[in-house]
Amino acid sequence: MDIDYRKVGLKVGLEIHQQLDSPRKLFCFCPPRLIDREPDIRIVRFQRPTLSETGEIDPTAVKEFKKKKRIIYEMYADLCLYEIDEKPPELIDSYALETALLLARIFKMDIPDVLFVSRKQYLDGSVPGGFQRTVLVGLNGELTLSNGKKIRINQLCLEEDAARKIKETVSEVVFRVDRLGIPLVEITTSADLETPEEVVECALKIGAILRATKRVRRGLGTIRQDINISIRNGTRVEIKGVQYPEWFKPLIDNEIIRQLRLIEIATELKRRGVTKEEILNEKPIDVTYIFKKTNARFIRKAISCGEKVYAIKLPGFGGLLGKEIQKNKRFGKEFAERVKIVTGLAGIIHTDEIPAYGISEEERKGLFEATKADYQRDCVVFVVGPEHKVVDAIDEIKERAVLALEGPPPETRKANPDGTTSFERPLGGAARLYPDTDSPPIEITNNLLEKVSKIPFKFPWDMAREISQKYSLPYDEVYRIILSPWSQLFEDAIRRNVDPRLFMRAISIMTSLRRKGFDVSNISDEKLMTVMAKVSLGVISKEAMEGILEYLARNPNNTVDDAIASLGIQKVDEQTVRNYIKKLLQEKRSFVIERQKHAFKPLMGIIMKEFRGKIDGKIVARILEEELNKFLKSIQE
Repeated sequence: MDIDYRKVGLKVGLEIHQQLDSPRKLFCFCPPRLIDREPDIRIVRFQRPTLSETGEIDPTAVKEFKKKKRIIYEMYADLCLYEIDEKPPELIDSYALETALLLARIFKMDIPDVLFVSRKQYLDGSVPGGFQRTVLVGLNGELTLSNGKKIRINQLCLEEDAARKIKETVSEVVFRVDRLGIPLVEITTSADLETPEEVVECALKIGAILRATKRVRRGLGTIRQDINISIRNGTRVEIKGVQYPEWFKPLIDNEIIRQLRLIEIATELKRRGVTKEEILNEKPIDVTYIFKKTNARFIRKAISCGEKVYAIKLPGFGGLLGKEIQKNKRFGKEFAERVKIVTGLAGIIHTDEIPAYGISEEERKGLFEATKADYQRDCVVFVVGPEHKVVDAIDEIKERAVLALEGPPPETRKANPDGTTSFERPLGGAARLYPDTDSPPIEITNNLLEKVSKIPFKFPWDMAREISQKYSLPYDEVYRIILSPWSQLFEDAIRRNVDPRLFMRAISIMTSLRRKGFDVSNISDEKLMTVMAKVSLGVISKEAMEGILEYLARNPNNTVDDAIASLGIQKVDEQTVRNYIKKLLQEKRSFVIERQKHAFKPLMGIIMKEFRGKIDGKIVARILEEELNKFLKSIQE
């Protein structure tokens, strides 16, 4: 589906979170690193929402509280008590603060004279204290795109990273607190971006500027990107976890389609005269008796274990839950995802999709009769599970049905690799943020700003111009690398005298492998540098790189030498190739005499099949040309 972004009124804003390469955590003196061993201590807690300074309770916190999950924190003896919220914060890390101020200067932001530490409430368990400490450092900045358009950078915050989730079940979630407190900056743009291309360029430029400071962490998970999307007559939806630039366009396109379809559904509901009161007046009905002898084995098994089946009528929703709103996702999935997230139940079943799952037409009829639903106008939704959970699930179904009257609801959604999204939680509001009474104000003095102004920094596009001129490389190709996450490694490679062209070839292979589904994060920077070094030294050929990198992606615990040995691609010398070619020319004598110089290409294919990865193809071509000319000359004499 071709989308006219201006016609639909697309507006996109970016949120970029980047860990900083500080010597300590933001509010304690623990080292900012992940610990790769079993934890020493496990702590169990529960969390509940509290009133904000405005006297409100954030709806996101309420939704998390309804899950009633036990939270387990895995702790290490190496860390201090701050990580589990058992001691007050230390003064903010000065290196991280200087880095945030440097970035605020780069983006031409207004920096307040005094900074205040605030608390941002989280009840998903990712922060043991129930809140993340954050500092607003800069406001009202800007970034210029290649088309001359200025994008407003609304704010830049310095904050602590959350604990990392290890696993989650229906009843509990496990976090490891080693990541908690690592300093990061959050950069938020306004919704000035109007096409996926602008979004990609803006994200790449901000990422490149962050890396150009030489003060940010590298590696998987050190940078996270979220997008805020809205369209005309729609609403703001936050999509979290956009891992790669090529994800932006399908995610944006699918969200546009989703919102357009939800607007259509809202319009149809209004046409049918459905009201909020009509939905809220519906009560859950115990319909377990209908399924006592059902052919749906999962329902029969649940009932035999004492579980219940509850149903509710959605007035005026007939035929709508079966409407596709994303690729291979129907409107009913929006209800099912909420039920699963909040209650842990597998999902919902609705009469728009029956008969299915072994549920008969007779049982469908029983649902309509039990709930007094109209066959033509209404839809009946039912849930299977423990009684207390199915009651909560029915509440979620009613809530989502009410929201459907207004079109797309404001919410946070998770990015999926296939370009679709899944519900995570309602969109957080201002009620999440309030002052931190444990941290003093931070005065931004002239001396501090002068110190920050002396930190070396060069814009990525200036670096690209210097490299392209020095090595006679196309500027656009160098600029593309500088904008990518490979930029720092690119500069490291140049410092180690690796040919920039060789580096570009290696990165092109890595990108191709990732798109084919290989986990290239298994290939460390050091392994990649080792591969390029072996090519430079003549140990392996350039043609061997793809096979070696694919092997390393498949075998993360193996070395480059293991890959070379396993693939049998130790480089051969020119004389070995020359001897092979001489023999081949004699074996193909009749063919060569017939085809003359046109025999070159077929012969090249045979030779490369034998020596691919063991010697540079250009060398093979040179030797073949020499020997073919000698051979043709000899038969003419």
